[in-house]
Amino acid sequence: MLNKQLVLGLIALHFNSFALESDFKENIVIDAQNQQLDIKTNTLTFSGKVEVSQGSLLMQSSKLQVLKGLNPEQDQDILIATGSPAHYQQELENGAVLTAKANQIHYRVDDRILTLTGNAQIAQQGSQVSGDKIEYNLTLQKLVASSEQTSGNRVRTVLTPKSDD
Repeated sequence: MLNKQLVLGLIALHFNSFALESDFKENIVIDAQNQQLDIKTNTLTFSGKVEVSQGSLLMQSSKLQVLKGLNPEQDQDILIATGSPAHYQQELENGAVLTAKANQIHYRVDDRILTLTGNAQIAQQGSQVSGDKIEYNLTLQKLVASSEQTSGNRVRTVLTPKSDD
C-alpha cells in the first residue's frame, strides 16, 4: 500500500499549477434571471441559470448567494453556489483548465478558497479527486478531500500518467 506522503506528493504533482493571477484583479460579474437584495443582512440572492465570471473563472449554478461583508476592512465576500451540480472552472498559469463540481460550492473571494460539498469532484489535466467534501486553496495550492463515515463514501483519487508525446 502506498504511504500517505507518496500519495500526497503524487496529488501535488498533478495539482501544481496556479490560477491566473490576472483573474483576481478583474471584476466579478454575475448574470441570472432573478436577483433579490436583503439590505439588513447584506445578502444578494440570484436564481435561474446563474453565471459568475472573473477573468477566466466561471461558475454556473441554479442559485447563488453573495454574502457581502458588513465591515469591508475585516470581512470578505463569500459566494455560495448551489445546483445539481454547481460548476466551477478556471484557467491555470500553465494553460490547463481546473474544473470542479458539487452540490454546493462555497468560494471565499479574498482568501481564494473553494469548498465543495456534496458529490464533490475536482479535476485537472486528466487527474481527479472526489469525495463528500473538498477544500482547495487556490493561492497555496493545497487540497484536502474527505468523506463522512456515515455516508459510506470514500475519497477517490485518479492519477493520469503523463503521455510520452
